[in-house]
Amino acid sequence: MNTNTTMQQFIARVRREARQKPAHVTLKAMGHERVFCGYDWGGDTFVFEKDVWKKLENHSPILIVRKQDLVKGASGFILTLTSGNHTVAAMPLLSGQLWNLGRVPASQRSRTLQTSIVCANVVNGVIEITQRDVPASLITEADDWLQSVGFTLDAVEMAERTDATLDYYRRQGQEWRIKPLAWTRREMELALNASRTRINSSLRYYHSAKGVHFLSYSDFHKMVEQPETDYLKVVECLRELVSIFEGDVRSCMRSPKFHGHHEIELFGLRRGAAQERLVPELETLMEGIALKRVTPQEVMKRLREIDLLFKSSLERSELAEESSDDFVETLYMHLTGEVYYGHGDSVVPAFDDRRTALPGATFRGGRADFHPGADERTRVLLANVEQMMSQDERVEYANVYEVRSNSNDVPVGDGITREIVFKTDRRPLCTSLIEKRLALKTPGYGSYMLARVHAFKALGVGFGDYRLLMRLDSQAGREMNYFIRNRCPGESAEDMPPRLFQRVGEFGGNESDEDPEVVFALGTLLGDAAAQNLVLKKYLPETRSCRFGEGKEVFEFAYDIQSKREMPMRVMLCSIRGSFGWPDTSYTEDNLNTLFDFYFGCYAKVLCRYWLKHKDAVKLDELTDRFFDGFEFKTREMHWNYSVRREQFDAFDPHLQQHYAFTKKWRFALWSLERQLRRLDPLRVLFKEKALKVAEQSAPV
Repeated sequence: MNTNTTMQQFIARVRREARQKPAHVTLKAMGHERVFCGYDWGGDTFVFEKDVWKKLENHSPILIVRKQDLVKGASGFILTLTSGNHTVAAMPLLSGQLWNLGRVPASQRSRTLQTSIVCANVVNGVIEITQRDVPASLITEADDWLQSVGFTLDAVEMAERTDATLDYYRRQGQEWRIKPLAWTRREMELALNASRTRINSSLRYYHSAKGVHFLSYSDFHKMVEQPETDYLKVVECLRELVSIFEGDVRSCMRSPKFHGHHEIELFGLRRGAAQERLVPELETLMEGIALKRVTPQEVMKRLREIDLLFKSSLERSELAEESSDDFVETLYMHLTGEVYYGHGDSVVPAFDDRRTALPGATFRGGRADFHPGADERTRVLLANVEQMMSQDERVEYANVYEVRSNSNDVPVGDGITREIVFKTDRRPLCTSLIEKRLALKTPGYGSYMLARVHAFKALGVGFGDYRLLMRLDSQAGREMNYFIRNRCPGESAEDMPPRLFQRVGEFGGNESDEDPEVVFALGTLLGDAAAQNLVLKKYLPETRSCRFGEGKEVFEFAYDIQSKREMPMRVMLCSIRGSFGWPDTSYTEDNLNTLFDFYFGCYAKVLCRYWLKHKDAVKLDELTDRFFDGFEFKTREMHWNYSVRREQFDAFDPHLQQHYAFTKKWRFALWSLERQLRRLDPLRVLFKEKALKVAEQSAPV
């Protein structure tokens, strides 16, 4: 979408088709004389500041309000588009200065502005709506109205991720219209750059979803470093910061905006600190300029002193450097509004936080109405979901996501993993499926993957259901293979929220008060997963990794009636990659010894990493025993499954292409499973030795 084209076309259409009010309104706002043009279009009214359509690059503010909220019994909406900030239009509108569209009593204006007026900004041609304290129902009503007057779904975006709006747009299949959270440092930087704006002076701010203009130390310092020839520009900047303009009661640095922050806020200070120390200094300086009590040289000297005070008052010195990780991450939290929700640094990002919604479809009467930007891959995925429906079952809504990973720095939409979450009229809960590209494009690889999944599932390995997909890639001009699997409920061991390990009881617990039985139970499931990893012979030669403890084991908690609390109940494997990877398939003792030595060395490292997180709750030797108990129980289960259907397992041959060597690797896996069972006692000793050695190298036991 070309920057601002959509908004400019809409303005041109209004000016061409709507009935213009006979007279313009000229008012002084924020120290500037402004001319407002009004247009009536049916029951709706549009108010544009003159020539605002020529300068939409500075996050031009929009107000959307129902006429009934300003004048009892009126119908239709009012939309204003101005420069500066939202107050430029809000105060004249509420006081009746704009063609008497509204005349709200002074005592009610603050409340009306807070709860009845939807604020938005034009950002890169898209209308970004911010909820702030406005009810979600009014936000969605304003969004529906914007669509009714000609804005497409991708031309209107929700800038905030509140629970109510998330729920509404998820049920519309439109979660992609809520501004996604950044995942990588690069994405955060892009978000920061996109938030850059001016009000009237040359000062540049970071404009947040809550309407706060954050001024960084770096940008303040640039003002201080202006040459003497730009003195008038410096005065204009100071006036914007601390002067009270006609029609206002407070300056921008004292005008409350959202939860303790102001219209303009100095970034990096504790909340309220600027009003205590820096704002009074700037106000005194501006007063001296207005009364001509200070010379330009004295002004610049005093500004340099305030600059040093600003820098020394920062909560952390890193916040003065815009290139630092601390600056980028902290400012990003302020821009998105996350800082107001009380999320601490200890919060572990869940799986759902690692996905970005993509355009999909809204289902009406069970039929898909595709959104702008829905690509062919998403269309095929939604079509496959529809094919899964039973007779008389219909999709109510579905949302498509791209799942991001730590190493995933590709543009959104180009990643290898997607998820679809859908709800039907015959299911009380949502269903979640993961869709991925096949790891290899080699002919027949999809059949090789399915054969491994079904063979090992029959042995008792915790894989979900897999289905192959195929679609024609119009850009590549060839067929592309994908697969769908059900999403495994739960989290990886590394991502477990600390609360799951805390004691429960009448008086609760604290962060250091962990329940040993929960730690032991998860340790046992780690051993269970290790037994599955070993029978799969997972191995990647390029990294010499068995892929254990890399987040591919998903542990599910459920309520346990005996423990009277949530406990780890089961483990599933969410990846087939690396299976049959062990390079040596010879039936020799040397091969077995090498194999067991390698895999148990890897398992020991993972267990010790887990133990170090919980060493205040359990002892290493006890946790090691629990781990191997889980390993032994799962080994015996898989071997029993093999023994009762030995002939069928031994004879299994899916007749794949020869270069996959499936039969050879399958028979080696079955042979080594029997040796795994026979050596359980010496393997327990081997594992405990390796765990103790790893622990001695990493921390005192």
